[in-house]
Amino acid sequence: MSELRADDPQQLGAYRLTRRLGQGGQGVVYLGESPQGPPVAVKLLHASLSGDPGARRRFLGEVEAVRKVAAFCTAQLLDADLDGDRPYLVSEYVDGPSLRELVVEEGPRQGGSLERLAIGTATALGAIHRAGVVHRDFKPGNVLLGIDGPRVIDFGVSRLMDTATTTTHLPMGTPAYMAPERMKGEPAGPPADMWAWGLTVAYTATGRPAYTADTHQEVLARVLYGKPDLGSLSGRLREIVEACLAPDPGERPDAEEVLRLLLGQDVVEGDVLSTGAMAAVGEAVRRTDGPARRPSGTGSLSAVVGLGAAEAAPGVITDPDPTTSFPAITAPLMAARAEAKARERAAASEDGVARRRVRRRQVAVVAAGVAMAVAGFLLWVRGTAAQGLEGTWTGSAEHFAAGRVFAVELHLTGDTGGAMRWGAELHCAGRLGRAGGGMVFTLDQVQGEECYPGTLRMFPTSDVNQMDIKVTRQGEDEVTYSGKVARTS
Repeated sequence: MSELRADDPQQLGAYRLTRRLGQGGQGVVYLGESPQGPPVAVKLLHASLSGDPGARRRFLGEVEAVRKVAAFCTAQLLDADLDGDRPYLVSEYVDGPSLRELVVEEGPRQGGSLERLAIGTATALGAIHRAGVVHRDFKPGNVLLGIDGPRVIDFGVSRLMDTATTTTHLPMGTPAYMAPERMKGEPAGPPADMWAWGLTVAYTATGRPAYTADTHQEVLARVLYGKPDLGSLSGRLREIVEACLAPDPGERPDAEEVLRLLLGQDVVEGDVLSTGAMAAVGEAVRRTDGPARRPSGTGSLSAVVGLGAAEAAPGVITDPDPTTSFPAITAPLMAARAEAKARERAAASEDGVARRRVRRRQVAVVAAGVAMAVAGFLLWVRGTAAQGLEGTWTGSAEHFAAGRVFAVELHLTGDTGGAMRWGAELHCAGRLGRAGGGMVFTLDQVQGEECYPGTLRMFPTSDVNQMDIKVTRQGEDEVTYSGKVARTS
């Protein structure tokens, strides 16, 4: 978020603009004050309709369709004005982080948290499709986690912009979430959104896009000719995601069918969207002495925004995808959440000091545990000797100083080492070289912004297909980040 610039408007219609929230390829997004009082998001579009009456009529038709979308897990379009050279849209302001931000900061979601997100986003797409609208740019950055659960934003904006422009251009959308039929220039309807939904759920579960490459062209090629990497996503949810990623749009389930599968067909009574909206919210988790807080692991997403939201001014996350409709609008909860996390760590540290005062009668138990660990390690060595470390390992790690969690991917190839990718959307890459014959690797030839060489150490767990990892930055003694990876191939 930033102050208004000299060339920014102070007022658009009845809405007083107070802050600049962000800028995307389609226009500029402002925080505005409505006459009724609640804050709104005002999107000033670059496109002009003044010289094309036909385009204006089409735009009005699209706006009316978008305004008919029911308020099931969506941010509503409240107003639109087509006068002047640049039309603008007014939508609900959702005070919460984007799904992409949450995954980048805190790591992949699991269990109930993942299922609620899947249910909430499927509910939103069901409402959007019922109104005859196609989102066309569904992705983690367009899912905001409000106090009342996940909310999908920017539905129909790409279509509005197509209506507003008279020039030929490539299809709008984000390559990593764009369905094959859209890449081929074929008609794309609701099944294209379900393709993007499947990839968004996979990203939420693994912390990385299922289709990733160095350039947009390579991503497009992998979508058209490759297979998605769904990582550790498993069970019923994986089956539903795989069905949504069918190459033939006609073979993909629609949003309401997906929602019934998620909820259990035998327990859905009445309108499935109403049931889905209720299931997506979950129960807010609150401290007895303060505002709502987000529990660790798989807790309720409905409590994400409570932490420091009353004290913090609205903010923005810059969307890294250059083809997106608009940047995701959020409140700057990062500082408040980091402060809360620091308090939790301090409390855990004090508790750890007390726990280390081991009583004498526990010595025998500790000794037995050590013996079992040694035995387990020997069994692991036997297993890994037969299977080796070769293959692809994926997981996540936590950077202690920065206080963030990110995805990690290792490709190990025999005695030579291999390669490693890590960071937000795996933007860092480096070569791994074996240091001796053990599980220690040098990490060099590193590429990427704020990505550094160092040493990777792998440690066995009770499962031969899972490893703990620790990375020490070159020139330092303490571990920089650590985490866990699992063999996927």
